[in-house]
Amino acid sequence: MTLLNLLAVSIGIGLVFTVLLTEAFGLAAGGLVVPGYVALKVLQPWDLVITLLAAYLAFVVVRTLSGFLVIYGRRRTALTILTGYLIGSLGELAFGGGLIVPAATANPGLDAMDAMNAGLGQDAPLKYLELGVIGYIIPGLIAIWFDRQGVVRTLTGLILTASLVRLSLVVIMPEALAAYELNQAAHMPSLQDTLNSVTGGSQ
Repeated sequence: MTLLNLLAVSIGIGLVFTVLLTEAFGLAAGGLVVPGYVALKVLQPWDLVITLLAAYLAFVVVRTLSGFLVIYGRRRTALTILTGYLIGSLGELAFGGGLIVPAATANPGLDAMDAMNAGLGQDAPLKYLELGVIGYIIPGLIAIWFDRQGVVRTLTGLILTASLVRLSLVVIMPEALAAYELNQAAHMPSLQDTLNSVTGGSQ
């Protein structure tokens, strides 16, 4: 329940900052609900990268199709969201849901010395890094604004708004935010668990 409330609060704060940013500077943040979701994924940069990549690819695909087909209005919006959903889903299938990487890469929360020791040592520990898009319609929503106001302006608005939402959560709900991050870390499987699930636990 706490995690659901945190998401609701994050989206609500994102709505407020999105409206203010749009009124003050004319910058949209990639959709009204997008900053709230992104703010909760700051410590999962690979998910952010995959989401933005899926959004950009959806934007390129729809722009390309619009050169051959009549795509506008609601049809363009629906097609963009659908394309973002399909690209995000295909991306997750292509990666098999994750990658095996050095533990320092999977955990950006390590300090600099620990990261160097973990990432550069010969016996550096490995970790199974779960990958996925942030919400299945989020790439499509971002792609819509890539199309409407440009990639740079949309990314600028998204980064600024998501940062403000994150700072607000740190101030308003620090315990709930910490619990959310711990919950996310607890549900990330270890490399051994992943290998056991693939091999059926056999040695």
